[in-house]
Amino acid sequence: MRVQLLAKSDKKPLDLASHAARVCYTLNQELLDKQLDVKGRLFDSGHHTTLQHTNFTFYIQDVPVTTVMFGLHLTSPYYNSDQRSGRFSKMYAEPDFNMIRNMLVPYYAREDIEKVLPFIETGAEIYREWLPKIIPLAEKAIKAERPFANEKYIELNAPKLAQEQLRMFVSQIVPTALDTTLNLSALTALWRSAWTPELRALTDAMKDAVLAEYPELDGFFDPAARRDGDWFLPIQDGTAIVEDKPDLFLIHADLSENVYTNAGKDSVDTLYFTPEALENDVHYVHTKVQVSCATYGQDQRHRSVRRSTPRLTTSFYLPPLLKEAGMAPVALKFMQEWLDLKDAVPAGLMQAITPYGAMVSYDKLADLNALIHEQGKRTCWCAQEEIYHLSVALREVLACMPEAKKLVSVLAPPCFICGKCQEGARYCGRDIKGTPEDNYFPKRKI
Repeated sequence: MRVQLLAKSDKKPLDLASHAARVCYTLNQELLDKQLDVKGRLFDSGHHTTLQHTNFTFYIQDVPVTTVMFGLHLTSPYYNSDQRSGRFSKMYAEPDFNMIRNMLVPYYAREDIEKVLPFIETGAEIYREWLPKIIPLAEKAIKAERPFANEKYIELNAPKLAQEQLRMFVSQIVPTALDTTLNLSALTALWRSAWTPELRALTDAMKDAVLAEYPELDGFFDPAARRDGDWFLPIQDGTAIVEDKPDLFLIHADLSENVYTNAGKDSVDTLYFTPEALENDVHYVHTKVQVSCATYGQDQRHRSVRRSTPRLTTSFYLPPLLKEAGMAPVALKFMQEWLDLKDAVPAGLMQAITPYGAMVSYDKLADLNALIHEQGKRTCWCAQEEIYHLSVALREVLACMPEAKKLVSVLAPPCFICGKCQEGARYCGRDIKGTPEDNYFPKRKI
């Protein structure tokens, strides 16, 4: 893993914290360079909002997807990240197995690493073997589902959509890259809480990059205060199962008939900034879902939605094109190979090589503002088909509730609400004119 401190606040962290504290407790305007004992008077006593005026942006390269999904992005909502897309990535076709081996060496015994490499290689071989067979199915599906997609769109996107669905067989040990921004308070909390060997190494590198710029912050990173012991996702017992759709169960919906929305106005979501929408914040929808890790990673992007601990199940998600191609037996065998490693290698290594297609189960709780935003993004056809189908399933469940009538009318993409696509050059090619609501959210293959 390589970590670079890409950007930082233009004032010293301790000066900003001191100024913020003085604004709270003094009448006179204070100079930025008149510094308090920030660690003693603010940090150690828990006055951490004063530390949140300083932000650090890191550029992180060659980090495993699982270290991001089950580490950096698993818990805290207090960050902003832009990650290299795993949907249409070039890293699947020719994975560097020596690099993957070297990524694991600092954390696991070599004999254990050698046990998992054949599984990683098998997934890569399945991807390479089946890609030429899935691309024609993607071309066919585009022509059937997206009548306004031109030949150039089909030529460009059919390989990408085939790749997106075939990545279910790729192990998430593959490297990714991202920009991520945290304030000083969040960075110290994440560093102290790091619960896997990989996350400890990553947060150490982030801390070291900050201390290289601000050595006076060394006392904020006390090794004695760091978490003792590892934590890994629980894995369900049982044999492999192949699923061809995500699962959703409504636990509870606390709804309001006075839903406020500005959905479809333009690309700026102002709900959390609008006083009339405050009522939306105290009403919520609670569901239990089961989705592939590929979709779980996308779901994490909605940080205003709360989630429970994800549990790795024995299910493998088989997307529509792969099902049509008859890949269910291949998927079943592949998933069982991964599950068979459970008792043979450490839990951390098992987690690190989780395939994209492995399904996780967890609870979601979204207030209505978060839900309106999420559904506006995920019912769009530019969203991956699995997360689209999950969103449509929720919409269908809520549509059976009379008190949800107004809410359901805005759980839709902008093109449904205002009749115009906001994606510009990324217009999917579907028919958005004069389509009855009952046919607007069909089952998709791509």
